[in-house]
Amino acid sequence: MISTVRSLNNGKLIDVCLRDHKTVTLHVSRFVFGTLHFEISHRRWWHPLIVYLLLMPLLLSCQREQGNYTVVNQNGQYLYGVWKARTAKAAEVLSRQTQDTWTEEPPQVDLLSSITTAKPIELLPADGEASHWVRVGKPSVDVGKDLYKNVIGGNPELYHNYGFIEGASVEYQTPRLGSQPLILLEVFDMGTPENAFGVYSRNRYPQDEFEWVGSRAIVSGRGLNFWKGRYFIQIEGYEFASQITQGIVELAKATADHIQDPLITPHLLTLLPSENRVPHSEKYFPSGITLKEIHRFLPERLLEFNSNITGCSAAYLHKKSSTDWIDTMTVFVLRYEAESDAQTAYDIYLSYLETNAGAAD
Repeated sequence: MISTVRSLNNGKLIDVCLRDHKTVTLHVSRFVFGTLHFEISHRRWWHPLIVYLLLMPLLLSCQREQGNYTVVNQNGQYLYGVWKARTAKAAEVLSRQTQDTWTEEPPQVDLLSSITTAKPIELLPADGEASHWVRVGKPSVDVGKDLYKNVIGGNPELYHNYGFIEGASVEYQTPRLGSQPLILLEVFDMGTPENAFGVYSRNRYPQDEFEWVGSRAIVSGRGLNFWKGRYFIQIEGYEFASQITQGIVELAKATADHIQDPLITPHLLTLLPSENRVPHSEKYFPSGITLKEIHRFLPERLLEFNSNITGCSAAYLHKKSSTDWIDTMTVFVLRYEAESDAQTAYDIYLSYLETNAGAAD
Protein backbone atom coordinates (compact mmCIF):
# COMPACT_ATOMS: atom_id res chain seq x y z
CA MET A 1 0.00 0.00 0.00
CA ILE A 2 1.30 3.44 -0.92
CA SER A 3 0.72 6.48 1.23
CA THR A 4 1.77 10.09 0.84
CA VAL A 5 1.32 13.07 3.11
CA ARG A 6 1.66 16.60 1.80
CA SER A 7 0.73 19.63 3.82
CA LEU A 8 0.44 23.30 2.97
CA ASN A 9 -0.27 26.15 5.37
CA ASN A 10 -1.07 29.63 4.04
CA GLY A 11 1.01 29.02 0.94
CA LYS A 12 4.06 27.78 2.85
CA LEU A 13 5.33 24.24 2.96
CA ILE A 14 5.12 23.01 6.56
CA ASP A 15 5.69 19.29 6.38
CA VAL A 16 6.41 16.59 3.81
CA CYS A 17 6.27 12.90 4.66
CA LEU A 18 6.53 9.76 2.55
CA ARG A 19 5.55 6.63 4.42
CA ASP A 20 4.85 3.04 3.55
CA HIS A 21 2.15 1.66 5.90
CA LYS A 22 4.42 -1.22 6.95
CA THR A 23 7.84 0.39 7.31
CA VAL A 24 9.11 3.95 7.31
CA THR A 25 11.30 4.35 4.23
CA LEU A 26 11.78 8.09 4.04
CA HIS A 27 10.91 11.00 6.29
CA VAL A 28 11.57 14.61 5.46
CA SER A 29 10.33 17.41 7.71
CA ARG A 30 10.70 21.08 6.93
CA PHE A 31 9.50 23.78 9.31
CA VAL A 32 9.19 27.41 8.29
CA PHE A 33 9.55 30.06 11.00
CA GLY A 34 9.95 33.49 9.43
CA THR A 35 13.12 33.24 7.30
CA LEU A 36 14.70 30.28 9.08
CA HIS A 37 14.46 26.82 7.49
CA PHE A 38 15.33 23.57 9.24
CA GLU A 39 15.48 20.33 7.26
CA ILE A 40 16.14 16.85 8.67
CA SER A 41 15.97 13.57 6.78
CA HIS A 42 16.81 9.97 7.59
CA ARG A 43 16.61 6.67 5.71
CA ARG A 44 17.26 4.29 8.59
CA TRP A 45 16.44 4.24 12.29
CA TRP A 46 19.89 5.54 13.35
CA HIS A 47 20.14 7.13 16.77
CA PRO A 48 16.37 7.30 17.33
CA LEU A 49 16.67 8.88 20.78
CA ILE A 50 18.91 11.70 19.54
CA VAL A 51 16.67 12.36 16.57
CA TYR A 52 13.58 12.33 18.84
CA LEU A 53 15.13 14.83 21.29
CA LEU A 54 16.21 17.14 18.48
CA LEU A 55 12.89 17.07 16.66
CA MET A 56 10.46 17.20 19.58
CA PRO A 57 10.45 21.00 20.10
CA LEU A 58 10.00 21.54 16.36
CA LEU A 59 7.23 18.96 16.12
CA LEU A 60 5.33 20.59 18.94
CA SER A 61 5.64 23.96 17.27
CA CYS A 62 4.54 22.49 13.97
CA GLN A 63 1.45 20.86 15.46
CA ARG A 64 0.26 24.23 16.73
CA GLU A 65 0.14 25.49 13.16
CA GLN A 66 -3.35 25.13 11.74
CA GLY A 67 -2.91 24.25 8.11
CA ASN A 68 -4.45 22.51 5.14
CA TYR A 69 -3.11 18.97 5.36
CA THR A 70 -3.71 16.30 2.73
CA VAL A 71 -3.12 12.54 2.89
CA VAL A 72 -3.26 10.45 -0.28
CA ASN A 73 -3.17 6.63 -0.32
CA GLN A 74 -3.43 4.06 -3.08
CA ASN A 75 -4.54 0.47 -2.48
CA GLY A 76 -5.58 -1.74 -5.38
CA GLN A 77 -8.28 -0.01 -7.42
CA TYR A 78 -8.76 2.66 -4.77
CA LEU A 79 -7.35 6.11 -4.13
CA TYR A 80 -8.31 7.43 -0.71
CA GLY A 81 -7.20 9.86 1.93
CA VAL A 82 -7.93 13.04 3.85
CA TRP A 83 -8.41 16.65 2.83
CA LYS A 84 -8.32 19.89 4.85
CA ALA A 85 -6.99 18.57 8.16
CA ARG A 86 -5.64 21.09 10.67
CA THR A 87 -2.46 19.13 11.38
CA ALA A 88 -0.45 16.31 9.85
CA LYS A 89 -1.24 14.19 12.90
CA ALA A 90 -4.98 14.65 12.49
CA ALA A 91 -4.71 13.77 8.79
CA GLU A 92 -2.71 10.62 9.44
CA VAL A 93 -4.95 9.43 12.29
CA LEU A 94 -8.06 9.79 10.16
CA SER A 95 -6.32 8.12 7.23
CA ARG A 96 -5.47 5.17 9.49
CA GLN A 97 -9.07 4.96 10.62
CA THR A 98 -10.13 4.80 6.98
CA GLN A 99 -7.64 2.01 6.33
CA ASP A 100 -8.92 0.13 9.40
CA THR A 101 -12.44 -0.03 7.95
CA TRP A 102 -11.09 -2.22 5.17
CA THR A 103 -9.89 -5.80 5.16
CA GLU A 104 -6.36 -6.63 4.01
CA GLU A 105 -7.60 -6.33 0.44
CA PRO A 106 -10.03 -3.56 -0.57
CA PRO A 107 -13.55 -4.98 -0.88
CA GLN A 108 -15.34 -5.41 -4.17
CA VAL A 109 -18.25 -3.01 -3.85
CA ASP A 110 -21.35 -4.32 -5.63
CA LEU A 111 -23.95 -1.99 -7.10
CA LEU A 112 -27.43 -1.81 -5.62
CA SER A 113 -30.28 -3.46 -7.51
CA SER A 114 -33.56 -1.74 -8.38
CA ILE A 115 -36.87 -3.33 -7.37
CA THR A 116 -39.20 -0.66 -8.72
CA THR A 117 -38.53 0.19 -12.37
CA ALA A 118 -41.75 2.02 -13.26
CA LYS A 119 -41.82 5.11 -15.43
CA PRO A 120 -41.71 8.33 -13.39
CA ILE A 121 -45.19 9.32 -14.60
CA GLU A 122 -46.56 6.17 -12.95
CA LEU A 123 -45.23 7.29 -9.57
CA LEU A 124 -47.01 10.65 -9.46
CA PRO A 125 -49.77 10.54 -6.82
CA ALA A 126 -53.29 10.43 -8.24
CA ASP A 127 -56.09 12.73 -7.08
CA GLY A 128 -56.96 12.12 -3.46
CA GLU A 129 -53.88 10.07 -2.56
CA ALA A 130 -52.76 13.05 -0.50
CA SER A 131 -56.04 14.00 1.25
CA HIS A 132 -57.73 16.76 -0.76
CA TRP A 133 -54.89 17.52 -3.21
CA VAL A 134 -55.65 17.04 -6.93
CA ARG A 135 -53.68 17.43 -10.12
CA VAL A 136 -53.76 20.57 -12.23
CA GLY A 137 -53.75 19.50 -15.87
CA LYS A 138 -51.86 16.59 -17.37
CA PRO A 139 -48.36 15.55 -16.24
CA SER A 140 -45.44 16.46 -18.46
CA VAL A 141 -42.68 14.00 -19.35
CA ASP A 142 -39.04 14.80 -20.16
CA VAL A 143 -36.67 12.25 -21.68
CA GLY A 144 -32.91 12.69 -21.96
CA LYS A 145 -31.87 16.10 -23.27
CA ASP A 146 -35.47 17.40 -23.19
CA LEU A 147 -35.25 17.92 -19.43
CA TYR A 148 -35.78 21.61 -18.58
CA LYS A 149 -35.35 22.46 -22.25
CA ASN A 150 -37.64 25.47 -21.99
CA VAL A 151 -37.24 26.20 -18.27
CA ILE A 152 -35.09 29.17 -17.32
CA GLY A 153 -32.75 28.28 -14.46
CA GLY A 154 -33.73 24.61 -14.52
CA ASN A 155 -30.08 23.42 -14.43
CA PRO A 156 -30.53 20.22 -16.51
CA GLU A 157 -26.77 19.51 -16.50
CA LEU A 158 -26.94 18.73 -12.78
CA TYR A 159 -29.25 15.79 -13.44
CA HIS A 160 -27.54 14.69 -16.65
CA ASN A 161 -24.19 14.48 -14.84
CA TYR A 162 -25.79 12.08 -12.37
CA GLY A 163 -27.24 9.79 -15.06
CA PHE A 164 -30.73 11.21 -15.67
CA ILE A 165 -32.91 9.04 -17.92
CA GLU A 166 -36.48 10.31 -17.71
CA GLY A 167 -38.60 12.62 -15.60
CA ALA A 168 -42.24 13.50 -15.00
CA SER A 169 -43.86 16.43 -13.24
CA VAL A 170 -47.31 17.75 -12.38
CA GLU A 171 -48.81 20.57 -10.32
CA TYR A 172 -51.33 20.13 -7.50
CA GLN A 173 -54.05 22.31 -6.02
CA THR A 174 -56.61 22.01 -3.23
CA PRO A 175 -60.16 23.39 -3.24
CA ARG A 176 -59.59 24.50 0.34
CA LEU A 177 -57.06 27.11 -0.80
CA GLY A 178 -58.56 28.16 -4.12
CA SER A 179 -58.19 26.96 -7.68
CA GLN A 180 -54.63 27.99 -8.53
CA PRO A 181 -51.73 25.48 -8.53
CA LEU A 182 -49.76 25.55 -5.28
CA ILE A 183 -47.35 22.59 -5.42
CA LEU A 184 -45.05 21.21 -8.13
CA LEU A 185 -43.94 17.56 -7.82
CA GLU A 186 -41.14 16.14 -9.99
CA VAL A 187 -39.90 12.54 -10.22
CA PHE A 188 -36.51 11.85 -11.85
CA ASP A 189 -35.40 8.37 -12.94
CA MET A 190 -31.64 8.50 -12.38
CA GLY A 191 -30.93 5.01 -13.69
CA THR A 192 -29.46 3.53 -10.49
CA PRO A 193 -29.98 3.95 -6.73
CA GLU A 194 -26.39 5.21 -6.50
CA ASN A 195 -27.09 8.02 -8.96
CA ALA A 196 -30.31 8.95 -7.17
CA PHE A 197 -28.53 9.10 -3.81
CA GLY A 198 -25.71 11.07 -5.44
CA VAL A 199 -27.90 13.89 -6.72
CA TYR A 200 -29.81 13.87 -3.41
CA SER A 201 -26.59 14.15 -1.40
CA ARG A 202 -25.10 16.88 -3.58
CA ASN A 203 -26.89 19.75 -1.84
CA ARG A 204 -27.50 18.08 1.51
CA TYR A 205 -25.98 19.78 4.55
CA PRO A 206 -25.84 18.78 8.24
CA GLN A 207 -27.83 21.83 9.34
CA ASP A 208 -30.77 20.95 7.09
CA GLU A 209 -34.11 19.91 8.52
CA PHE A 210 -35.19 16.36 7.73
CA GLU A 211 -38.45 14.47 7.56
CA TRP A 212 -38.75 10.67 7.25
CA VAL A 213 -40.32 10.15 3.82
CA GLY A 214 -39.04 6.96 2.23
CA SER A 215 -35.60 8.27 3.19
CA ARG A 216 -34.48 11.29 5.18
CA ALA A 217 -36.14 13.97 3.08
CA ILE A 218 -34.48 17.38 3.05
CA VAL A 219 -36.88 20.12 4.05
CA SER A 220 -35.68 23.54 2.93
CA GLY A 221 -37.74 26.69 2.63
CA ARG A 222 -40.81 25.88 0.55
CA GLY A 223 -39.38 22.61 -0.80
CA LEU A 224 -38.70 19.00 0.04
CA ASN A 225 -36.62 16.39 -1.77
CA PHE A 226 -35.66 12.77 -1.16
CA TRP A 227 -34.47 9.65 -2.92
CA LYS A 228 -35.72 6.10 -2.95
CA GLY A 229 -34.54 3.32 -5.22
CA ARG A 230 -33.44 4.76 -8.55
CA TYR A 231 -35.63 7.85 -8.19
CA PHE A 232 -34.98 11.38 -6.97
CA ILE A 233 -38.11 13.30 -5.98
CA GLN A 234 -38.30 17.07 -5.72
CA ILE A 235 -41.37 18.96 -4.46
CA GLU A 236 -41.83 22.74 -4.35
CA GLY A 237 -44.54 24.83 -2.75
CA TYR A 238 -45.34 28.10 -4.47
CA GLU A 239 -46.32 29.87 -1.24
CA PHE A 240 -45.58 29.71 2.48
CA ALA A 241 -48.50 28.22 4.41
CA SER A 242 -48.84 25.42 6.94
CA GLN A 243 -51.47 23.64 4.81
CA ILE A 244 -49.16 23.74 1.80
CA THR A 245 -46.29 22.36 3.84
CA GLN A 246 -48.54 19.57 5.09
CA GLY A 247 -49.62 18.87 1.49
CA ILE A 248 -45.98 18.64 0.37
CA VAL A 249 -45.26 16.00 3.02
CA GLU A 250 -48.42 14.04 2.17
CA LEU A 251 -47.58 14.04 -1.54
CA ALA A 252 -44.01 12.96 -0.75
CA LYS A 253 -45.23 10.03 1.34
CA ALA A 254 -47.73 9.00 -1.36
CA THR A 255 -44.93 9.02 -3.95
CA ALA A 256 -42.60 7.04 -1.69
CA ASP A 257 -45.31 4.40 -1.17
CA HIS A 258 -45.20 3.64 -4.91
CA ILE A 259 -41.50 2.74 -4.70
CA GLN A 260 -40.81 -0.66 -3.15
CA ASP A 261 -37.03 -0.42 -2.79
CA PRO A 262 -35.60 -0.58 0.76
CA LEU A 263 -33.58 2.31 2.16
CA ILE A 264 -30.00 1.24 1.39
CA THR A 265 -27.21 3.72 0.73
CA PRO A 266 -24.43 2.95 -1.81
CA HIS A 267 -22.12 0.19 -0.58
CA LEU A 268 -19.09 2.38 -1.28
CA LEU A 269 -20.03 4.47 1.74
CA THR A 270 -19.20 1.52 4.02
CA LEU A 271 -15.53 2.29 3.36
CA LEU A 272 -15.84 5.58 5.26
CA PRO A 273 -14.96 5.44 8.99
CA SER A 274 -17.88 6.09 11.33
CA GLU A 275 -16.08 7.74 14.28
CA ASN A 276 -16.56 11.53 14.43
CA ARG A 277 -18.36 11.56 11.08
CA VAL A 278 -20.67 14.55 10.66
CA PRO A 279 -24.25 13.27 10.21
CA HIS A 280 -25.72 13.77 6.73
CA SER A 281 -22.38 14.89 5.25
CA GLU A 282 -21.88 11.81 3.04
CA LYS A 283 -21.75 12.47 -0.69
CA TYR A 284 -21.56 10.05 -3.62
CA PHE A 285 -19.97 10.67 -7.02
CA PRO A 286 -20.91 8.42 -9.97
CA SER A 287 -18.30 10.14 -12.17
CA GLY A 288 -15.33 12.45 -12.11
CA ILE A 289 -17.50 15.33 -13.32
CA THR A 290 -19.77 15.12 -10.28
CA LEU A 291 -16.74 14.83 -8.01
CA LYS A 292 -15.24 18.01 -9.44
CA GLU A 293 -18.52 19.91 -9.00
CA ILE A 294 -18.29 19.58 -5.21
CA HIS A 295 -14.54 19.31 -4.56
CA ARG A 296 -13.29 21.96 -6.96
CA PHE A 297 -9.73 22.06 -5.59
CA LEU A 298 -8.79 18.68 -7.13
CA PRO A 299 -5.95 18.59 -9.68
CA GLU A 300 -7.27 19.09 -13.22
CA ARG A 301 -5.00 16.34 -14.56
CA LEU A 302 -6.54 13.84 -12.18
CA LEU A 303 -9.87 14.03 -13.99
CA GLU A 304 -8.44 14.69 -17.45
CA PHE A 305 -6.54 11.41 -17.16
CA ASN A 306 -9.62 9.37 -16.29
CA SER A 307 -13.05 10.69 -15.31
CA ASN A 308 -14.58 7.20 -15.31
CA ILE A 309 -14.47 6.77 -11.54
CA THR A 310 -16.90 6.40 -8.67
CA GLY A 311 -16.33 7.84 -5.26
CA CYS A 312 -17.67 9.15 -1.98
CA SER A 313 -16.69 11.56 0.76
CA ALA A 314 -17.81 12.69 4.21
CA ALA A 315 -16.90 15.41 6.71
CA TYR A 316 -15.29 14.61 10.07
CA LEU A 317 -15.00 16.62 13.27
CA HIS A 318 -11.53 17.45 14.55
CA LYS A 319 -12.71 16.78 18.10
CA LYS A 320 -15.52 14.64 19.47
CA SER A 321 -16.78 17.59 21.49
CA SER A 322 -16.92 19.91 18.48
CA THR A 323 -20.29 21.04 17.14
CA ASP A 324 -18.91 23.16 14.30
CA TRP A 325 -19.77 21.19 11.15
CA ILE A 326 -18.01 23.77 8.96
CA ASP A 327 -14.61 23.41 10.67
CA THR A 328 -14.06 19.83 9.55
CA MET A 329 -11.76 17.62 7.51
CA THR A 330 -12.89 15.36 4.70
CA VAL A 331 -12.31 11.68 3.94
CA PHE A 332 -12.51 10.69 0.28
CA VAL A 333 -12.56 7.31 -1.48
CA LEU A 334 -12.23 7.00 -5.27
CA ARG A 335 -12.64 3.70 -7.10
CA TYR A 336 -11.05 3.10 -10.52
CA GLU A 337 -11.81 0.28 -12.93
CA ALA A 338 -8.24 -1.03 -12.81
CA GLU A 339 -5.41 -0.97 -10.28
CA SER A 340 -3.09 0.53 -12.91
CA ASP A 341 -5.48 3.50 -13.24
CA ALA A 342 -5.44 4.04 -9.49
CA GLN A 343 -1.63 3.92 -9.52
CA THR A 344 -1.48 6.51 -12.30
CA ALA A 345 -3.96 8.72 -10.43
CA TYR A 346 -1.81 8.44 -7.31
CA ASP A 347 1.28 9.52 -9.25
CA ILE A 348 -0.61 12.47 -10.73
CA TYR A 349 -1.81 13.58 -7.30
CA LEU A 350 1.67 13.17 -5.84
CA SER A 351 3.15 15.29 -8.64
CA TYR A 352 0.50 17.93 -8.07
CA LEU A 353 1.28 18.12 -4.35
CA GLU A 354 5.01 18.27 -4.98
CA THR A 355 4.56 21.06 -7.54
CA ASN A 356 2.42 23.12 -5.18
CA ALA A 357 4.86 22.56 -2.34
CA GLY A 358 7.76 23.66 -4.53
CA ALA A 359 5.86 26.74 -5.63
CA ALA A 360 5.15 27.64 -2.01
CA ASP A 361 8.85 27.79 -1.23
